[in-house]
Amino acid sequence: MKRIYLIISFLTLLVFIGCNSKTYYAEIKQLPHEKWAVDKPLYYKMTIEDSMQYYNMYIQMRNTTDFETQNFYVFMKTKYPDGHTEQDTLGFILCDKFGNWTGRGHGRLKDNKFLFQPKVRFPFNGEYVFTVTQGMRTDEVEGIESFGIILEKWDNN
Repeated sequence: MKRIYLIISFLTLLVFIGCNSKTYYAEIKQLPHEKWAVDKPLYYKMTIEDSMQYYNMYIQMRNTTDFETQNFYVFMKTKYPDGHTEQDTLGFILCDKFGNWTGRGHGRLKDNKFLFQPKVRFPFNGEYVFTVTQGMRTDEVEGIESFGIILEKWDNN
């Protein structure tokens, strides 16, 4: 059953990318057993070829109704092509104070697409590496099924 679900998730991503010509980069990583351990960072590598291009950067998450808090925090470390790094702390609201999930979906899975950085421009051409670690106060977070980064070309139309 898990294998079928992974195949469906992969095909959905391919359809999403294929139907959206603005998508420059998209990578969604599945978390084993819907759990994210603090010592298991996720890595995303992308190559920027035009430092003058603007992008909208999104975080794509799929959580389950087993997730136990309203908010989810991650640490995102960015390594630039020139070697320097920066780190951000990101917070996502997955549930309101009444227990209503913010994501779309029926049943126990909820999909969220958060706009992380609108109209961002990368200062250098080359490879950027994003290292994402869950930032909750527990060694292992349950209820996170997948996490990804999507970069769409921005245009003013």
